[in-house]
Amino acid sequence: MADGGTLIDCSLNGAGGFGRDCTMERAEQDGESFVIVRHPDGAFRRFQLGVPNRGLVTADGAQPAEVTDMGGYVEVRVGSDRYHLPVAE
Repeated sequence: MADGGTLIDCSLNGAGGFGRDCTMERAEQDGESFVIVRHPDGAFRRFQLGVPNRGLVTADGAQPAEVTDMGGYVEVRVGSDRYHLPVAE
């Protein structure tokens, strides 16, 4: 854990490789579940979990999340950023 979050692999701004540079934390708000991914520069993305017929979606912003099951984790792509999120935390 680092600063209240679990370290995860991410590839930001179209970088070719992944580094364990981002953190992930779970949050509950008004009965809904969210994952918050924080970038090393302080930027962050929020994803809503359990959306019927869609699973994980971006909670903020206009860009949709593309989710790919990688077996043991999912790769989430939003624009030029990619994140490896554990399937169960």
